[in-house]
Amino acid sequence: MDNPISRVVEPVARLAAIACGYAVFALSFVIAIEIIGRKLFSFSFQGTDDLGGYVLAIVAVVGASYTMAMRGHTRVDVFLVRMPQVLQRALNVLAMVTLAAFACFAAWRGSSVLMESIEFQSVASNPRQTPLWQPQALWLLGLSLFALISTAYALHALWLWLTRRPELNRFYGPASAQDELEAELTAQAERNAQGEAATGGRP
Repeated sequence: MDNPISRVVEPVARLAAIACGYAVFALSFVIAIEIIGRKLFSFSFQGTDDLGGYVLAIVAVVGASYTMAMRGHTRVDVFLVRMPQVLQRALNVLAMVTLAAFACFAAWRGSSVLMESIEFQSVASNPRQTPLWQPQALWLLGLSLFALISTAYALHALWLWLTRRPELNRFYGPASAQDELEAELTAQAERNAQGEAATGGRP
C-alpha cells in the first residue's frame, strides 16, 4: 500500500494491536486459572468476568483502528463498482468522512463517560470494586486512536477529491481481489523474511 497516510498510521495501529493481543493472551491465562481454581480448589479471583468485558471493549476499538489501517473494513461494492468514476470518488470521500464523524462522536461520548466515572468515583459491582475510570481510560485511548486514524484518512481523501487527484479511488475505494492478493503476497514475503532472519538463513 503506497498511501502516505497508511505508512504513518499502520505502525502505530500495529503496535496497539500487538499490545491487545498480549492482553487477550493474559486474559486467557487468568480465565484458565479461574476455571481450575473453581473446579478443584473452590477458589476465584472475583472479577474475572468484568475483566474480560474490559479487555473485549478495548480490543474492539483498537481492532477497528488496525482494521482501518490495513484497509480491512467491509465495503459493499455491488453497485459502487458499476458507477461512473466521478460518482465513485464522491461516495468514497463520503464514506471516509462519515466514518471519521462517527469515530469522533464515539470518542467524544467516551470522554463524557470517563469524566462522569471520575466525578462520581464509580466502581465496578464486584468484590474488588475496580475504579471504572481505569479500564475506561484505556477504552477512551482506543476510541481516540480510531478517531485520529479515521480523521487523517478522511482529510486526505477530501484533499485528493478537491485537488482531483486520480489515486483517490485506489486509496479509498473498496479493495479489489487483486489488491487483497498483493497484500497477502507482501505479508507472506515479510513472514518468510522474518523466518529466515530468525533461523539465520537456514531452511
